[in-house]
Amino acid sequence: MTGTEKKTPATEAQTSRALAQMLGKFAALVLLLILALLIERYCSFKPEPFGSDAKIVSIDGDTLRAGDGSEYRLFGVDAPELHQTCKEANGKSWACGRAAKAKLTTLIKGGKVQCEERAKDRYGRSIAVCSAEGVPDLGQALVAQGYAIDLGGATGNPYKDEEAEAKAAKRGIWRGTFERPSDWRQAHPRL
Repeated sequence: MTGTEKKTPATEAQTSRALAQMLGKFAALVLLLILALLIERYCSFKPEPFGSDAKIVSIDGDTLRAGDGSEYRLFGVDAPELHQTCKEANGKSWACGRAAKAKLTTLIKGGKVQCEERAKDRYGRSIAVCSAEGVPDLGQALVAQGYAIDLGGATGNPYKDEEAEAKAAKRGIWRGTFERPSDWRQAHPRL
């Protein structure tokens, strides 16, 4: 036989079948990619900014709850837990967790709370940078006033300068001693 062999009908059928399978796999891959893009575009949950009449409350020193029940953990900060206490310079205990919640409540009193989601935490809360009337960044304000610490870690250190200033001025939790909120949570796990 020479290089110009004739293909038999069985060989042509196999070639056609293989080509059809390859095209089918390629088409399926393209469809999956298009479906993934459509899901990302139209089905991803992006919380709407709070309206001016929305009911927003602080549930602790670094978490907000909207009227619809959604929760927003402030990005880049960690505030004392609600039942956590700290020590004054003279050794006297004070309810720093409740004070952090009260400070956050004061900061959001002006209304017009807006949150921009950055991620979700293990409890399903949105991790967000939030602002309120007259307060461009609630997390930054809490750290600057000494009622939260810069979280550091994966978030970088977005508020390290504010923390250093609050510490030097002995504001809030820096006026005495305190247990890092993460250490306090570890010693007092949720039931």
